[in-house]
Amino acid sequence: MSQTHRKFLLCLFSALLMLPMARVAAQEPLPDDFEALFNARAKSVVAVEMFVQNEIDREPVGAIGVVFDGEGRIILMDSAIPSWLPPERFKDIRVRPLGQDVEGFKGHYLGQDYLTAFHFIQLDEGQENFTPITEWGKADLKTGQFLWGIGVMSKPWHFMPYFLSSRLSAIEQLPWEIGFTVRAVTTPGSAVFDAQGRFAGWGGRPSTEEKLLILDATQQRPVGIQDLRETNAFLTVDRFYDFIQRVPSQPVGDPRPWLGATGLQPLSREVAQFLGLEGQGAVVVSDIIEDSPAAKAGLQSKDVIVALDGEPLPKLRPDVIIPRYLDTQLATHQIGDKVTLTVIRGDEEKQVEVELGAQPKVLKEAEREYYPELGLGIREFLLMDGIARRELRADVGGVVADFIKPNSKASSGGVQIGDWIKEIDNTEITSFAQAQQVLSAIESDKDRSEAVFLVERNNETKVLRIKLK
Repeated sequence: MSQTHRKFLLCLFSALLMLPMARVAAQEPLPDDFEALFNARAKSVVAVEMFVQNEIDREPVGAIGVVFDGEGRIILMDSAIPSWLPPERFKDIRVRPLGQDVEGFKGHYLGQDYLTAFHFIQLDEGQENFTPITEWGKADLKTGQFLWGIGVMSKPWHFMPYFLSSRLSAIEQLPWEIGFTVRAVTTPGSAVFDAQGRFAGWGGRPSTEEKLLILDATQQRPVGIQDLRETNAFLTVDRFYDFIQRVPSQPVGDPRPWLGATGLQPLSREVAQFLGLEGQGAVVVSDIIEDSPAAKAGLQSKDVIVALDGEPLPKLRPDVIIPRYLDTQLATHQIGDKVTLTVIRGDEEKQVEVELGAQPKVLKEAEREYYPELGLGIREFLLMDGIARRELRADVGGVVADFIKPNSKASSGGVQIGDWIKEIDNTEITSFAQAQQVLSAIESDKDRSEAVFLVERNNETKVLRIKLK
């Protein structure tokens, strides 16, 4: 067989493979005025740009979101903005329409919803240039349905919108309803529509595509690949409508309900079978925080939670979703609400009534201070830091190294981000205010030649000598 003949057969084979895909697309006619319909819906999708101010410079951040009401409010994915930073560090927020070489319109940060972790932005001007996504109605989702979405190019292309399409392959509860299409249908943070242009869902994080990496003739390894610009996963329209009702009342400090049990894990299949729980979900409690609502109610480590307020936990796939489902259900309550957990403890079933408390500070709420002479930024030690270090109480002392300037005195002395600073110059650090006082004194003392830090890093104690001259 000649090389020309082989090329012809290869092209023919490739064309035959594409025929079913082309036939699927052809079965779903688009409206005659689809280009106008596409351009109208593109006005609901925006590019949000800002700068994140750190201790010594600014870093640009960008994300895609959708406008969801006439007030010009915008929703962004949880990964769009660094959630651990205080909102006052978000500078010069600009909202840009797709495909236009314009500076954009000013906006400000509204906050992050603690249930979904989604961020919200408010347009301060230019609302008339955008159309709320809710103007397009709601699609009725069905398996096999033709869907299309708005892909968004990167900034050098002025966030130009482009057409993507696929078919709905499945909807899974993870723990919210997430739709999956056969192939990429939109950009993360952008929108999905049905053939008539009705809103079907909001683009989520791309799912991992499994591939084999062939190293040589005898070795191959499974790998996961994600397309950062396009996704085949989306939050369904009904859940989207639920979540846009949860706009935070302030950038930080919204009260959050809290149980105080950590390390929740799905029950293993073997134990579930032994306990007769194969048909439902169950969650094992790892640790209980001291003086937390869970501790006061008598919840114990190794308790198996099987129901919330009399409702058995659902059987979800994969099993790791079940603890997240329980967290989500608890987060829908208010501080002071009483919930009843049905638990299996040993060979007994018990009812544990818990009055939910207020969650302690999270990272974005932590006090921070930067010391330019040392090149060291610190933040207060939080309960979450203690949990990571098996200190299951709220009154732990010390501070955490939050920022290290390159080539600074702190960097040369060996201080690393994440170090738990427990002592400075043989003085035990019991509070953030005390650390501020000690470090300010070190910076102002021009005759001092050295400062000694006692830190804990990866469960090891280290003595670090910081040369000041």
